[in-house]
Amino acid sequence: MLRSDSEKASRFLRHLEPLQGALEAYCRNNVNDPGAVEDVLQSAVANAFRDFHLYVENTNFRAWIFKYTNLEILNWNRRARPADRPRALGEVASPMSWEAVVDERRWEDLVKSPETVLDDCDEEITNALRDLPELERSVLLLRAIGDFKYREIGEILDMPVGSVMGYLGRARAHLRHRLVEYCRRRGFPRRP
Repeated sequence: MLRSDSEKASRFLRHLEPLQGALEAYCRNNVNDPGAVEDVLQSAVANAFRDFHLYVENTNFRAWIFKYTNLEILNWNRRARPADRPRALGEVASPMSWEAVVDERRWEDLVKSPETVLDDCDEEITNALRDLPELERSVLLLRAIGDFKYREIGEILDMPVGSVMGYLGRARAHLRHRLVEYCRRRGFPRRP
């Protein structure tokens, strides 16, 4: 029996090891309390290891472990969320396009050298991500960090593909709106 447990642990770690960075990044960007990231990740991995006998070898382990991670994040955020936490972002009436904000010449400059805006906006992007509604944030991060396909995200979050696409579109619109507002506050683009 001891050998069987050792083999199980070895197989589990072999699958888990290449995903550790992505799982941590997903947790870091999705858990409402930055101090709880390690606890949430540890609990998710422990639960997945407990249920590893349910995993079917040669199937999508990445989606399987992200599902456990996402469930643990949702549970943690629900337990830790203050009841009266206000939403920082309202509905975006219509997505703003960069083209409406940046004239063509400055747009080319931004594409060639995005550091002009991105150097100073790490905190702004982090805050914008944290302000997204839970499902929008989860879908966006699974797509951006986990590089999951829509179908896989649907399996992880237990929702239809159409809903995944809708949440992803709304998340992108919210982030685009926040980044445009950030650029306006910072005076970008500056006229020559």
